[in-house]
Amino acid sequence: MTINRMLVGLDFGAASISAARWAKTWFAPRADLILAHVLEPPNRPRFAHDKLPPEDLLESASREYAEARMREIGYYLDAEPIRSEFRIGKPHEELVTLAAETEADLVVIGPHGGRPHTSKFLGTTAERVVRSSPVPVLVATKPPAGTPRRMLVPVDDAEITPVVVETARLLATRFHADVTLLHVWSNAIYSHVASMSYAHAHSDHDAEHEIDEELATAAKHWLTRIANVDDDDEHFTAAVTHGKAGDATIAMADAMHADLIVLGRSSTGVVAPAVLGSAIGTVLHDARCPVLVVTKAVE
Repeated sequence: MTINRMLVGLDFGAASISAARWAKTWFAPRADLILAHVLEPPNRPRFAHDKLPPEDLLESASREYAEARMREIGYYLDAEPIRSEFRIGKPHEELVTLAAETEADLVVIGPHGGRPHTSKFLGTTAERVVRSSPVPVLVATKPPAGTPRRMLVPVDDAEITPVVVETARLLATRFHADVTLLHVWSNAIYSHVASMSYAHAHSDHDAEHEIDEELATAAKHWLTRIANVDDDDEHFTAAVTHGKAGDATIAMADAMHADLIVLGRSSTGVVAPAVLGSAIGTVLHDARCPVLVVTKAVE
């Protein structure tokens, strides 16, 4: 995954600045940096229209403040931005437009305003950027102290999955990280396998053992077929579980203390089945580590 130009969205909260610092210091230290702040004008109620400063005055003051803050952040990151952008409009729309205009290879965003982890901040900006960005998006929630060393990669039979796996492979090589491929069986499929096992097994213990073997076989299949790695590659392991994809991904990430989760979004804007629909929201909202959403072919 080549990152020559990185667009960082800033709301000037501690979380977004932390995201910028981690991305620039550890994730893509050689990338050219573009800092962006988007002002979403507040609604001006009619009854208070005469009590508020003119819009052009507010925008001018906001621009001056934003440009000064972006210069300060550039110094803090020890990286002079090649470009600083102040835009007015919907943050997710302007960031997506900027990503295309600047030919960025990656968009970096953090939790809005440094709100607590349990809040659903992603419904307003970050999740919308993830769903519409033409390039990969890194949601840098609670970044680790250094480079990611443990990566979790949900896999499925979606068209984007080989791209996701190849991205993970390249990142793992760059960061000397271990990769766990995760495939989540639906409860319906698991129940079908379980019913067959219990029907033929001599005991519940035997049935559970048979189910475990089925899961292990599936894990090996995904590792060798989709990831296309050798059986003795100790840096790639596979795991299979069942349940809701988003919840299962978060549970696995917590269990392995993942430093980075890598997901895939298809070109149509629909997230790969491993994190389909509300599942991507679950991962983005509840992950305790950065999440990279891949949206285009790696280079």
